[in-house]
Amino acid sequence: MKPWAIYKRILTLVLALTIAAGFVGCANESAGDPTVTSAEETGEETVDLYPDDMPDNMNFDGQTIRFITYQVDKGSRSIDIDEDAQDTGDIIFEAIWKRNQAIESRLNVDIQLSKETGMNQLVPAVTMSIQSNSDDYDVIVGHARFDIQLASSGYLKNLDHINYLNFEKPYWSQMYMDEIAYKDIHYWSTGDITIEYISTIYCMYVNSALWNDHYSDQRIYDVVNSGSWTLDSLKQYSIGAYRDINGDSVADENDVFGFAMQQGHVLNGMAFAAGVDYSARDAEGNISIIVNNERTINVFNKLYNLFFESGNATLLLANEKYDTTALTMFVENRLLFFPSTFGTCENEKMRAMETDYFIIPLPKYDESQPKYIVNQYDGVPLYGIPITAAYDNLDGIGATLEALASMSSTMITPVYYDLALKNKYSRDEESAAMLDLIHDSITTDFAFTWGDSIGGMLNLFYDNIRNTKFSSVIAKQERMWNKNLEKLVENLEKYMDM
Repeated sequence: MKPWAIYKRILTLVLALTIAAGFVGCANESAGDPTVTSAEETGEETVDLYPDDMPDNMNFDGQTIRFITYQVDKGSRSIDIDEDAQDTGDIIFEAIWKRNQAIESRLNVDIQLSKETGMNQLVPAVTMSIQSNSDDYDVIVGHARFDIQLASSGYLKNLDHINYLNFEKPYWSQMYMDEIAYKDIHYWSTGDITIEYISTIYCMYVNSALWNDHYSDQRIYDVVNSGSWTLDSLKQYSIGAYRDINGDSVADENDVFGFAMQQGHVLNGMAFAAGVDYSARDAEGNISIIVNNERTINVFNKLYNLFFESGNATLLLANEKYDTTALTMFVENRLLFFPSTFGTCENEKMRAMETDYFIIPLPKYDESQPKYIVNQYDGVPLYGIPITAAYDNLDGIGATLEALASMSSTMITPVYYDLALKNKYSRDEESAAMLDLIHDSITTDFAFTWGDSIGGMLNLFYDNIRNTKFSSVIAKQERMWNKNLEKLVENLEKYMDM
């Protein structure tokens, strides 16, 4: 999936489109006119608002497309069509509202957010509906970690059999969908259809004021592009940035630190970035657990050294303190490196931050690692269709999902990226190129994403980061992981022909 070169060219136009009051009216008048000419009227650049292959003038006679989602501020905000979104001043919500209005006009459908369940409550709600054979919902939007199991319960349709869905298009993340699929069967879809596909990407924020104070003779982008951005270089840069600013000789959150780390999910991003593999597939698509290997142990040892044996290189914070404490230190110019997700850019403190910042990938294990590796927070929203969805409604459901994905790629994704870089994306080629590098480096892993079904694999690093007997922990859990994987595969095999 590499739509970013297109995004660079169309960003200015998209921003104008999402703000222009006349856009929805134009879409209502003619869904068959899917291009808009550039503002300069040069004739050289047009924006295809519908970059899909669906026919023009489709009409589903006002069919209602009913969504159930897992949490209002995550899964559902890419669906929300409340007209009040126009008055919030939030450019993302405004863009979503305008996109949905255009889709409803284009397809003659009615998009409705029928139910929000809250975290960890979607599986019970969907299970109750399906077991009672109720046609309550057309689309399920699940949390990857907690809700992916619906596929192994036989509750989801095979999306490859749904008309109008074209997963070869760049606005779908074929990589992610293939990784979480079993034997190439897609029960879940994701990509540009949700801005959370972007907001959950792990990255490293770099405070430009602190960087220039300590390393003005170097450019952080050059360090990254040379392949020298590693766990060792992170350690060295961080040691050089520490300052005991209150003079109490106590290294704590009141000082200036080079690096702060969470004893929580961000560690998953650090482990992935350093090349940890949890599972592998053979030529027939059979999956095996491979995390118990020398590379994993080496990554753990290097992270342990960074956190606990590097003097004042790292401030390790409890999970519940990290988001607020590390963020505050960063915006107050007291933290050089702040690992988090792209979604952090939406925080009010980040948006009000006067100091500039850079966004770069998390560091490699060492310079011999051939490329940067990027993964996402375990809550990537996944879109599926319940087996209870009426057969006669499937074409309208498929067309709506395809339109949501395709039109998001032109109307929402570029706006979000510009927000992430505080309006730099359209004017700073280096920043845009760094986003290309990060996006093109995204990966995931079957056993990691299905981790709760296999037995706590997602928690492997942050449950054990203080455990000096890490290798014995993996060895003890490996047998349990393999047994659980075998049970999971049996269930997936059972429902392959549905």
